[in-house]
Amino acid sequence: MLIRLIFSIILIFSLIQSFISALHLHGHYSTKEFFRLLTKFGIQKTDQHRPDDTFGYIYGNITLDCQTKNCSSSKNLLFLILDYDYFVPLYKKQRTQSCSDMMAQIQTIAFHRQCHDTGTEDFWRHIPCEQGKLCADEDQPNNVIHDQQFTFKIRDINQPRFWYLSLISCYWNQTTCIWEKVDDDIQIEYDIWIVNGNPDTKSRDNRFEYHFSYDMHDLVEVYFVCILLYLFIPLPFVLIKIRSLTYLKHPILISYFLFQLLFFIGNILNLMHYFIFAYNGIGIYILVHIGNLITIIGESILILLLLFIAKGWLINTTVLRQGKKTVILFILYTIACCSCYILSIITTNPVIDSNHYQTFANYFSLLFRCFVMFLFVFELKETTQEEKNFERLQFFHHFGACCMVWFIYPTALIFIMSFVTELYRVKLIISVVILVNFLSILIISYILFSPKTFINLPKITSIKNEDRILNKTTTDTNGYHKSSITEHDEDDDEDDIEVYGPSHLLLNTSNQRS
Repeated sequence: MLIRLIFSIILIFSLIQSFISALHLHGHYSTKEFFRLLTKFGIQKTDQHRPDDTFGYIYGNITLDCQTKNCSSSKNLLFLILDYDYFVPLYKKQRTQSCSDMMAQIQTIAFHRQCHDTGTEDFWRHIPCEQGKLCADEDQPNNVIHDQQFTFKIRDINQPRFWYLSLISCYWNQTTCIWEKVDDDIQIEYDIWIVNGNPDTKSRDNRFEYHFSYDMHDLVEVYFVCILLYLFIPLPFVLIKIRSLTYLKHPILISYFLFQLLFFIGNILNLMHYFIFAYNGIGIYILVHIGNLITIIGESILILLLLFIAKGWLINTTVLRQGKKTVILFILYTIACCSCYILSIITTNPVIDSNHYQTFANYFSLLFRCFVMFLFVFELKETTQEEKNFERLQFFHHFGACCMVWFIYPTALIFIMSFVTELYRVKLIISVVILVNFLSILIISYILFSPKTFINLPKITSIKNEDRILNKTTTDTNGYHKSSITEHDEDDDEDDIEVYGPSHLLLNTSNQRS
């Protein structure tokens, strides 16, 4: 029941966010809503040598919804396109629902044919536009994209910039030049495209940048390279190890294989969304949320694996210390982090928060991560106090230092990225997280399977060695197995060795000797 509820919440907000984040906007608007932010989009810097191909284009159709109302209206409302400096003052005053207060700053610079013909900025279109015709503000039909009612060309030769698209139920009375609120119930249907590059050109420099906001550029390449690295490095190694291990039911091995699989699936789902997004400008945003949740679960399983090693399991002890409490902690931590992620996507403000990483909900997940880090240090301290072997102590110290860096890096990353402009912040955070997750796979693989490892993982006896080893096992009163191993070398010399210990460790010892 709980899983269904969580999935339903994710689905609902994915659908909502798909309309907010999509760059092909299609929907309906009623003047009863007064104000709606449609989306925020990063327009790239204009190349002065190829201006037409590097403009930001916003175009589409906005008409009356004739299915619900008659196709006539005596009043117009506004479709606004503003940059950050002009949009934020308007957005902060939306609760007052005072058109004159909200438009006070914009009207001083925006062009209006009757009330402000000295304005220099093209910030709005009066809507709805008449069916089959251009919008009334389009006085240069040659600049309008074919089969569209309006077109904005955004030129910025200095830097990339965020632009905010919104609908507001206000109109400038052409007789009195006073801002008034639209009291009539007008139903609007809109179909809008926002792209980086000329829609009429037949060839584009990069298909994976055309539909994407500037802050999302290069993400397809990042995920694609990540998938290739997974396929060519960890995956073959994992397949080899699966074939060389028989006791795959051990929790350490299950955790090792599972967290890699979840990382891989999470990245695949994100890549699928961005590939589809590059094609239609909408994508399937729920794939991103499911992929991120799967990655969070994978990180939790990795933390569980680190706790297993910190407790000295299969290193200096064959019994997991406080195993049930560790598993319960893992379950609670996973639920807490997934809940924080869901809360973060629900509470993300598209104006203030550019991503879910910098929300209060995500800050709570970082606190939970720090708590688990302190628990990891405590467990490692308990293990090292019981350890007398110098080489093992050195291993635990290096292992602990490496894990501390992994535990603390998200907090440091979020802090550093707070000083980076929003146009580069998201792609840098995602790139670093993907890189660190990939490196964690390589490091854990080395710790578990290095020839110098102190972790006694159960291994398989090869077919060749099975003919050369005779293993007779009896059980003593303490529950340990007594194993007599007869080894035949090339000179037909025999060494009889008796080993006491748990059965899976005896199997490991036998394989090492063979």
